[in-house]
Amino acid sequence: MSQENKAMSAVFLTVLFGFAGFSLPYPVFGPMFLKPELGFLDPSVPEQYRTILLGVAMALYPIGQFVGAPWLGRMSDKIGRKPVLLASLLGAASGYIVVAVGVATANLPMVLIGRFVSGLCEGNMAIAQSIASDISTPENKVRNFGLLTVAINVGWIIGPLMGGFFSDPTIHPSFNVSWPFFFAAGMYGFNLLVVAVVLRIPEYARRRGRTPDDGPQTSRTIWQTLTDPGLLPAFVVSFFSYCAIFLFFCFFGVYLVQNHDVTSSFLGMCSAIISIPLIIAGLTVERAQRPIGLRGVAVLGHLFLGIGLLTFILPDGLVWIFVPMCIAAFGIAWCEVTTSLFISNGTGAHEQGQALGIYRSVHVLAETVAVLLGGVLAGMNSNAPFIVGCIAAFICVAGILAWVKTRSVTPTVETVAVS
Repeated sequence: MSQENKAMSAVFLTVLFGFAGFSLPYPVFGPMFLKPELGFLDPSVPEQYRTILLGVAMALYPIGQFVGAPWLGRMSDKIGRKPVLLASLLGAASGYIVVAVGVATANLPMVLIGRFVSGLCEGNMAIAQSIASDISTPENKVRNFGLLTVAINVGWIIGPLMGGFFSDPTIHPSFNVSWPFFFAAGMYGFNLLVVAVVLRIPEYARRRGRTPDDGPQTSRTIWQTLTDPGLLPAFVVSFFSYCAIFLFFCFFGVYLVQNHDVTSSFLGMCSAIISIPLIIAGLTVERAQRPIGLRGVAVLGHLFLGIGLLTFILPDGLVWIFVPMCIAAFGIAWCEVTTSLFISNGTGAHEQGQALGIYRSVHVLAETVAVLLGGVLAGMNSNAPFIVGCIAAFICVAGILAWVKTRSVTPTVETVAVS
């Protein structure tokens, strides 16, 4: 196996475990916080406070990501990808151990601290994407970023499955709600060993400062990178793109419960089914961009997402509900790949980590806005989150077309052309 393939294997595993760890608490935290009989919170705690504490525990992880991703990316630009990645994996594993002990001992402050530390160190997604950019050639960069999208979506599938499995004492008497977090810590520990042993970044891909092609030897702040006229439109498009994505992901289950009174097993089946187009799209994005360019794939992806969101609310029964769900899911994968490539292709090798770290923070900010806005909208009308999501997706289409007309995103030495 070549050095590049070994490096991509380690990066793939990092992203897979990262998103599995992110989604793992979803089937665990709800019952843990809301059911008094499980004993995590004192039985005297009223239900309204239980839901608030649940929201805080869930929110601390993405808040940590929002804070940590740009700084971890910036450090990886300065001192190297591998040492920062190893440190972040160690931090994430430690955070999960703190959460697991907190759950096992019914210690709420430990759980909250562990969640924030895990999220803070889980900003390593930016480092993983930076490594993929560093080792890629113009011919395989789209493929490598597509594989990272596959890892993201596979992680979203196996995380809740592991959480539900290891927390269910009917499967094994020793299983309880703390097991998934101990298991997640073990995953990060294994990932750390894989990165330490397997990851060998080729010499040509080491980014310890600017190359001669990158211009004067200056270092920009995070704010300067964010407000760069060449990158700001891409960050804005990414924000609206992820708003549309999370309005779909977070509220299709709510819509189905509100309008069709479906069971949790049906929602699980829906998640399994839409994972198929998500993975297929991630594997086909490289082939799609050859005839129409990255801009064309981005436009098509957001059109698929917008159409899927709009048509999802049209069927009266459940028979045809999977068609718009799969259309939206296919578009989501192409949106994820292309928006990340717009950022990567628009910045030099010297600050891939910082730029992609900001991109991850934009991702988390959009998720937060989508969840808060969608909750309000769903309370007013169950169709509203999908209509607003459709509008956000079409804003992205207009933004991409207008942005590329005014400024062609010129790739750096190691990147691919947008169109």
